[in-house]
Amino acid sequence: MKHRNLISSLIIFVSTLAFLWGIPALVRLATYSAQRYPFAYFSAVVKQFCFREGSGKDALRYDATGRQYSESEFDSALPMLSYRQLSVNGVMPDSVNGQAVTAHDIRRSTFVFRYAKTDVSAPRTGLYVLLESMSGRVDLASPGDAFRLGSAVEFIDIASNAVNSAKSELYAKELGKRGFAFPAQWAVGDFNTRKPYDEGYFVLDAQGALFHMKQVSGKPFIRNTGAGDSTQISHFAMLTVADKRFYGFVFDAQGYMYMLESPSYRLAKLDMPPIDMQADEVLIMANMFYWTVTVTSPKGKTYYALDNESPRRVDEYAIVREKNLWDKASAWIFPVYITFSDATKYVQPKLNFTTSAALAFNLLLALAYAAAVRKRKKPAAVACGSIYILATGLAGLTAMALQNFELRFG
Repeated sequence: MKHRNLISSLIIFVSTLAFLWGIPALVRLATYSAQRYPFAYFSAVVKQFCFREGSGKDALRYDATGRQYSESEFDSALPMLSYRQLSVNGVMPDSVNGQAVTAHDIRRSTFVFRYAKTDVSAPRTGLYVLLESMSGRVDLASPGDAFRLGSAVEFIDIASNAVNSAKSELYAKELGKRGFAFPAQWAVGDFNTRKPYDEGYFVLDAQGALFHMKQVSGKPFIRNTGAGDSTQISHFAMLTVADKRFYGFVFDAQGYMYMLESPSYRLAKLDMPPIDMQADEVLIMANMFYWTVTVTSPKGKTYYALDNESPRRVDEYAIVREKNLWDKASAWIFPVYITFSDATKYVQPKLNFTTSAALAFNLLLALAYAAAVRKRKKPAAVACGSIYILATGLAGLTAMALQNFELRFG
């Protein structure tokens, strides 16, 4: 009898965990609706954010003051974004803000960067391809080997799967000379061969120092960027930009973003609040005058305009996410529930807490349970069951109900 009660309690507990995920997941599926946000781009002409909702001729176009634009007026307000259309129409200005502009200038200074939590949560392969940075050819060619960084650096011939000892020792010697501490935490590079140039990899060593590693004319190029001396680096995102102004973006442990300038390796902090690297998404659309930075978080969307030279913040605009039916329902029904998060390298369960108001719903369930079973259960059993339902809510009640059904009719 004792073992039977223990097994029954264990089944209820495991079932409760399953229902803490399953019931909210079904309710969320039926009630959640994603909020639509407008497209935003900071105008170098009117010096404010311009927004577009929808597409085509029926789209709504307006700026931060509420002034509405026709399609042609919107294109003229955003020449850095619509320069192709303006050129076709023959109305592309020769200068913006008193500075001469050409299609070549615009293309050279324009880039798009995206960050999502999967950039840090996805497992790393641990095997990398090092291209020749000074090949002398227009098209970059893949080498016949790959390297890995563990307790040492090893280059492996792809055809034979054998370690190239001579090349491995060459790079190991240069890394040691530059003060690199093994094992490496991670290496970030751009595998794509269809790019104008290659900058190799940026590697974080065991002591948190960020190193630049590439191959120049067949020889190792290793430099300590010094970025790790002033900042606790958490993540690096490489970006190949046409003007070679910078290597990419550094994220520190607090979520602040920095531009790693080329060739000085100087960190230029983006004048914006830190992001939550496990939940937020970042989109940067840059031109020769301003960067439009869009940060999407569970709370809403915030747009920042940064000066291209600084990058100093010149404007910002926030849209708070409206509560949908799921937000309202979960706040009253589920004080705690389980989701499966990919915020780490592997999917894992995560406890989510809503509001203390949902405890009132649990209390009602506990009282209803006590009233329903008080005549056929001992007072101690009623008290234990009520406390369990008060703590676990609908999930615990469902698990106990199913277990009682199984015991009666199973």
